[in-house]
Amino acid sequence: MENGFSGKVLISNSSIVTDYFNRTVILMVEHDQSGAFGLVLNKKMDVALSEVIQGIPEGIDGSSPIYSGGPVDPTFVSILHDNPKLKQPGIEVIPGVFLARSFEALVELLEHPDKTKFNVYQGYSGWGAAQLEGEMERKSWVVHDPNAEWIFTEDPETTWQEALKSKGGLYKYFVEHTKDPMLN
Repeated sequence: MENGFSGKVLISNSSIVTDYFNRTVILMVEHDQSGAFGLVLNKKMDVALSEVIQGIPEGIDGSSPIYSGGPVDPTFVSILHDNPKLKQPGIEVIPGVFLARSFEALVELLEHPDKTKFNVYQGYSGWGAAQLEGEMERKSWVVHDPNAEWIFTEDPETTWQEALKSKGGLYKYFVEHTKDPMLN
């Protein structure tokens, strides 16, 4: 399985996925035979960046929200951003969207928030070898092409519905005409 679902999004099937991942959209960063790694895009936490990240220089606004990237390792902090000109931009996950992990990249983004879009994530979503494949067989996830708007939206609460609508067909119909489209 070359790159599997890397660079795709997984949209949870709400009739099957009822735990932490209910109604989530996950950007898959890496997926191969040894496992998978991704970030939940639509779980904004009720906590400011400065409450989670220590050492933000004085004079820099640390009030930006932080997102829960997943239930694995809350000490793992990462940034999705759209600025390839950072000194350490990280890896390009999808065209025009980069994953960075350095404190320096975060400070650089915070120094110029008007020049770039970015979100900071605490934790991540991870799967062991063949675990995600098993979930796919159980129809836990809908695979779709990513959209940078879902990553940088002002309203992450609608990301799940928007992702399903953009999938089109029955997904769009059920989102627009039922309370829980995955139950039909």
